[in-house]
Amino acid sequence: MKKNILILFLAFYSALAFANLDWGGGQTNFSSESGLALDRDSGYAVLISVRAGQLIDFETFVADAPIDLVTPGAILTEGTSVNYVLAASREFYSGYLLNSAIPDLLLDEQQLLGIAPGEDLYVIVWDAHTFEDGLPTDNSYFTVLPLYLEGNSNSLQAQTSSGAVSFFSDLVYPDQLLESQGLQLLAHYAGFNTYSDFAAWAESSYAIADGAVDAVKYEDSNGNGRSNIEEYAFEAPLTMKRTYTVSSDAAGSADIPIPYQAELYVKLRANDPLLAYSLDISSDLKTWKSCALGFLDNQWSCADEAVEVTSSVYQGKGVWSIAVVNNQAPQSASFFRFSVLGNQI
Repeated sequence: MKKNILILFLAFYSALAFANLDWGGGQTNFSSESGLALDRDSGYAVLISVRAGQLIDFETFVADAPIDLVTPGAILTEGTSVNYVLAASREFYSGYLLNSAIPDLLLDEQQLLGIAPGEDLYVIVWDAHTFEDGLPTDNSYFTVLPLYLEGNSNSLQAQTSSGAVSFFSDLVYPDQLLESQGLQLLAHYAGFNTYSDFAAWAESSYAIADGAVDAVKYEDSNGNGRSNIEEYAFEAPLTMKRTYTVSSDAAGSADIPIPYQAELYVKLRANDPLLAYSLDISSDLKTWKSCALGFLDNQWSCADEAVEVTSSVYQGKGVWSIAVVNNQAPQSASFFRFSVLGNQI
């Protein structure tokens, strides 16, 4: 009779109370941005659960502070999505994040973190060698993977469990068929708000005191011929490429050049909402047409449809490199000038 009771108890308990989390990388070998296998110095992993909504898009998400991305107990929110950072580990050996080396995340620890049953689980693996001051930046590399019970991707995704106490643990790790995984650039388009206002940039670059910031905005503190606000708003001087089209005369004896199409290359800052950029275009240096440049949904565009942003490449820390052409009159020589905060550059 006692044996039967014990068997029933174990069967009931194993069905309901596998609540502790034995998490890790399973059979997946992780490599860094440089292609080397992650180890305890270069690898950093965090366990993430989805409380509401869906998994945040960490490629574009900007946390309130970088430390929130890698600190157990941090709550990350974006719109209606709420994600929890449950645990962190550096237990990488020759590219493997060892389940056996990571302490199980106990049920009572989960409850202290405010975790509810049924939250989907993910692991984010970072290349810690791309951190700055021990924290992720928009130049850091990462990968994010869903976790499954014993790596079985044919089953439902692993979730947090219920119960008051557990003597058992769920073994969770990425798809067991995923043998290797590299890391990708973390493209935080707002750059963690690094230097997201002129005052912070000026104080860091030239040790300018708070009260003097406005006074030196249009001065040239380093004597390079560019004002401080120009250096802040445009990371590098403007450059232009001319593209010529040639045709032959009636006799076919000579090539006749026709006016070029100009493509302007410029670096702009997307993480300061107070910066107002505009592009002015002229064919005679007398009459100018102004076009406001705006940044929306991770893209630059001009209010004038004839002005095309032909490329935009994120450079990190809020700065984008873009190329602009004027398609309205490709046969007419174009002159460009940029303005920021109403001042021509």
